[in-house]
Amino acid sequence: MDIRVAKPDDVYGIARVRVNGWRTTYRGIVPTEYLLKVSSGSIEWAERLRTALHRQEIAGFVAIVNDEIVGFVLYGEERTGEYPNHTNEVYAIYILENHQGNGIGSALLEHAVQSMCEAGLLIWALEMNPFRTFYERKQGQVIDQKDREFGELLLREVAYGWETTRHDSIMGA
Repeated sequence: MDIRVAKPDDVYGIARVRVNGWRTTYRGIVPTEYLLKVSSGSIEWAERLRTALHRQEIAGFVAIVNDEIVGFVLYGEERTGEYPNHTNEVYAIYILENHQGNGIGSALLEHAVQSMCEAGLLIWALEMNPFRTFYERKQGQVIDQKDREFGELLLREVAYGWETTRHDSIMGA
């Protein structure tokens, strides 16, 4: 496995992992119609991501196995300004299902953490996400929660926070 900085040309590989991640992680949690929207909107999403990466409005890393993107992390400044102790945010981290459990998520998160300023970090996850224990193992603390609409369904999201992105505060777990 190789980890490298995400480039604008990676967006379709990243989008493929994102769609797969949504389908496998949220199946039975998020309405099927919403999951289909994620799929059908993936080209537009990829093009917006290409622009954001090119303009350096967002940063990221990709995990590559056998010349294929199998995982990614996207991050940058916290988007709302509502969390003064958490000025960094991981926007998305997904790994293809058949590559999960091999340390790829930890490696991607570690690369992102090393690239951030040491100010705090925030990651939002659906409360019913079966993989949110990943953040708990990394010593993330639930600092907020809110409801999010998925079609006509409201689901609870929780924000995991770390007061600092010093390497040992997150990756020491």
